[in-house]
Amino acid sequence: MSLVNFRSYENLSLEFPEGLILLEGANGQGKSNLLEAAYLLAIAKSNRASADREMVNSQARAVPHAHAQIMADLTLADGDVRLQVDFSVSGASLAPSSESEARFAETATFHKSFRVNGVGRRASTVVGILNAVMFRAEDLELVYGTPSVRRRYLDILISQLDDRYLRSLQRYQKILAQRNHLLKRIRQRSASSDELQFWDVELVAEGAFIIEQRANALSSLNAIAAPLHSELGGVDDRLELVYRPSVDMPPEITVDIAAEILTEGLTEERDREIAQGFTTLGPHRDDVEPQIDGMEASAYASRGQVRTIVLAMKLAEAEHLKIRRGQEPVLLLDDVLSELDANRRALILDKASLYQQCFITTAESDIIGPERLSRMNRFDVAIGSVRPVPTTTQ
Repeated sequence: MSLVNFRSYENLSLEFPEGLILLEGANGQGKSNLLEAAYLLAIAKSNRASADREMVNSQARAVPHAHAQIMADLTLADGDVRLQVDFSVSGASLAPSSESEARFAETATFHKSFRVNGVGRRASTVVGILNAVMFRAEDLELVYGTPSVRRRYLDILISQLDDRYLRSLQRYQKILAQRNHLLKRIRQRSASSDELQFWDVELVAEGAFIIEQRANALSSLNAIAAPLHSELGGVDDRLELVYRPSVDMPPEITVDIAAEILTEGLTEERDREIAQGFTTLGPHRDDVEPQIDGMEASAYASRGQVRTIVLAMKLAEAEHLKIRRGQEPVLLLDDVLSELDANRRALILDKASLYQQCFITTAESDIIGPERLSRMNRFDVAIGSVRPVPTTTQ
């Protein structure tokens, strides 16, 4: 992987081996930046940045025609692939010579472009070439957070396996925006409710497919996550990820069933939606409810239990990708070990060692133990540099 003007790295080029890769160093040195770069290549979006400009090195941002890049050469089951994402300023006119560098750094707009083996590609066609699963300390939000966090968890997983699903999500968001705009116009009496018929048909077509795919993915995840949760927690409490669509669905969901129920729901909700000016039903309002023995985890589980739930969900995500693709995803464990007790830490490292490649960041390498450390590929991370830690021999 090579980085140019990405986050804290002006110019970095490294080859990472198979196995467990430990990125160690003090906080704020750039360990998470490396994992962010790898994950961005997998899902075509940052897991941290709200805007592309945030990922461009601050010094480079101040220069007109600034450029940043992530490039990685991958060895996959079906051959070698080069993935590349470039960050460039949108429009040369954004930086007139009279504007100060500081002002430019604050206002410059960047956009991403992607290449696969040197050929330009849309972001949606890049997702899934590299499969990756990210673990973060913040992932407790999968239980405590809003429904959008859990929808994103599902959407990232399914999109890495099925580009049709990702395209359907993108179309659905556009349809939803158009339908919401129309609902506001109808409420303002500048459009007729008859115009909703077209957008209802479009929304149901994409929405029913999304609902079916989410239900199928959760069925698979539950079969994997439940035993993982018992193993990690050392208890018999049963974890279940319960799908909560915005409209009641039967246990067995097909596209046709979802379409029929969603159509009926939109008809029944029409007056209320017009009054409110937005769409109240559809996969954009779905949720996934983690339950322990039938009880809502967010309300009843302790913080330690929630951490175990999230670890089981993430390991289930990785196993689901492995089964469906016939190829192991790259695991990215970002500062999660320090949050675990010694037993769970050992279990997670045992599970991670079963995958072909796993990156682990830590500011406390001593919590891993000398025997495990001796079997890891260790790298010291300091601002702007990453150096292999020499192996010691007895």
